Amino acid sequence: MGESVNKDDIRKYWLGIKMTPAFRNRQYVLAKAAGGPRELWEASTKDLVELGLPNNAAYEAVAFRSALDLDKEYGRLEKAGVRIVTDEDDEYPELLRQAINHPRAVLLKGRLRNYDYAVAIVGSRRATASGKAFSFELAEDLSREGVTIVSGAARGIDTAAHRGAIKAGGVTFGVLGCGLDIIYPPENKNLYRDIESSGALISEYPPGTAPLPMNFPARNRIVAGLCQGVVVVEAGERSGALITADFALEYGRDVFAVPGNSKSANSRGANKLIKQGAFLIESADDVLDVLGIERHKKSGKFNLEPQEIALLDNLGWDAKRIDEIIRDTGESVSTVAAVLLSLEISGFVKRDLSGSYIRVR
Repeated sequence: MGESVNKDDIRKYWLGIKMTPAFRNRQYVLAKAAGGPRELWEASTKDLVELGLPNNAAYEAVAFRSALDLDKEYGRLEKAGVRIVTDEDDEYPELLRQAINHPRAVLLKGRLRNYDYAVAIVGSRRATASGKAFSFELAEDLSREGVTIVSGAARGIDTAAHRGAIKAGGVTFGVLGCGLDIIYPPENKNLYRDIESSGALISEYPPGTAPLPMNFPARNRIVAGLCQGVVVVEAGERSGALITADFALEYGRDVFAVPGNSKSANSRGANKLIKQGAFLIESADDVLDVLGIERHKKSGKFNLEPQEIALLDNLGWDAKRIDEIIRDTGESVSTVAAVLLSLEISGFVKRDLSGSYIRVR
């Protein structure tokens, strides 16, 4: 390389590279071959062809660069509260830096707070009520032990995991498969805000990038790279959660899976992982044991009355109507109603739209 380039300029070059469609899928390979982000951004058409771009793509890249006001685009990012962090910055997480083919630069809102331990909790967008409840409880419990929770801010398991971490006052990172200016799914607008406040929203993609299917495998490698371990709660046989687990294995990270009903399509992916050697988990204790984290806070369950604990154990993780609970426990209507009300007030159960009770902690 020639004269030294300051870090702000490097961030601008990465922004320009990420915004250039002709570079996007090969941005890191091209930048390495060129000698750095500045060299790639300033390369001539001839240079780009020599780096391996087809003629038409090289011409398109140079034309796009000529029409782009990079300082103006960088200023827009700053006004929107978006920062670019490169793998040369101290803020860039060391775990992610160690991952093979890690992103050289990411965009983020919030702060990549220092952490000793991080666990990803991932799974189906079409999760069951019990799967979401388990994800919420697991994230909440791990967060109380100082573990950062990472997920993809998608519907289902991801949303439950982020919410559990936030409920515990913990740190959570949401990794997106679209630009930071796009809320996907739309109903997670408030969740995006809460994740940004408690941790960070992270994306490799420039503003305006739609949540296209091809973006999510790359997103999943970041999820795995940020963590010591990945927990798959519910996943079909072709779930993106399994891609995240594959990346974790490639990076030498631990993979955990929650066993499910053998007849459920939503459980086949997690059950398959267990058959292949993933750690079977039933609670946060299983994760903490594998990662060598000593628990220092007791679960809220131990503060419950014996009747409440017995009803929770009977309820399990499947939705039940009150008449089913009365039948299974053998208790009176008034007793079951009173205990359920107490558990609902303390946040251990909630009612779904049908009026059935679901355990959430």
